[in-house]
Amino acid sequence: MYETQRPAARGHILFALAGFGDRHARAAITVQMATMNDVAKRAGVSIATVSAVVNRSSYVSPVLTKRVKQAIVELDYSVNHIARSLQTRASHTIGMLIPSFASPDPFFGQVVEGAEAVLMRKGYCLIIGQTHNQASEQDRYLEVFRSRMVDGLLIFLSPGDVPVLKKMVEQRHPVVFLGRLPEFEADAVASDIALGTEMAVSYLISRGHQRIGLVTVGPSLSVAAGRLDGWRRALKRGKLPADEEYHYAGALSSATGMKAAEVLLSLPKPPSAIFADDLVLATGIIQTLIERGLRCPEDVEVVSSDDAEWLNAFRPPVSTVVQPSQEIGRLGAEMLLRRMRNPRRAFERVLLPPGLRIRR
Repeated sequence: MYETQRPAARGHILFALAGFGDRHARAAITVQMATMNDVAKRAGVSIATVSAVVNRSSYVSPVLTKRVKQAIVELDYSVNHIARSLQTRASHTIGMLIPSFASPDPFFGQVVEGAEAVLMRKGYCLIIGQTHNQASEQDRYLEVFRSRMVDGLLIFLSPGDVPVLKKMVEQRHPVVFLGRLPEFEADAVASDIALGTEMAVSYLISRGHQRIGLVTVGPSLSVAAGRLDGWRRALKRGKLPADEEYHYAGALSSATGMKAAEVLLSLPKPPSAIFADDLVLATGIIQTLIERGLRCPEDVEVVSSDDAEWLNAFRPPVSTVVQPSQEIGRLGAEMLLRRMRNPRRAFERVLLPPGLRIRR
């Protein structure tokens, strides 16, 4: 067990260990740690100058900056961020939750890149966790982020009840939702899902398709609702029925895409085109087409949400709805910084228009 000792001198860490071997045996290890004062003495400058160099808070001449950095290297000095957080109540870290790291769909990674570019310039570090679209994992990470005193949160919301998040938002804690819109008022940045789906389905109608299937991830909050809304709007404009038997919802996986294609293609009047909610679903759909000996786009045309450069070399060709992924991350990070500066400001909700990339 750990035994309480008198506080160590400043600049030292004291470990007092007991209970190993002889119960009366004790070992005290004192580790010398360089302080900002040590760096200042070694560089021959003031502590304020060292602080300005370390925190990039004010201008320091190149000559003095070089001396301070050299002293930091020689003394192996590092900032004690835990102590600083306790003093300032700011950790200069942001927590971010995304559904998955492993998806071949680059959308989430691109959103992270956009957010990180903004936060890095402002001196913040990003801590990322994956929820696998599970509310329980989301809650676990929220507790972890809270214990590490992150300054704000960027979140792809998981399906399910979110009382903790709702309370945080009501109390004006810095939280910004990305990609998926919560049902309550909050800061959020997302692509216009309904518009993107409407664009894709309208394109397929222009290609002569009259039976168009829709495969979505469900439940996925505002995204699934937006997909259905856009699909119905495009069909209505094209004077085509929105037959619900052409809609399939399931988990975010290629297996779901395969199953969806099997179900839709087994209908008495199967669709001649399918719009997929995600590239992962699209790969499963195409795999089923190949196994059935069907050609894309000649027999069944597939269009997917999200885009990736590898699709340029992909056969069969897949047209895509291009999400403004990096812009979502960038605007979300900027919105979060504004909330951190002014917690009582009005909530913002931004919908960005997607594009359409045609491949034939």
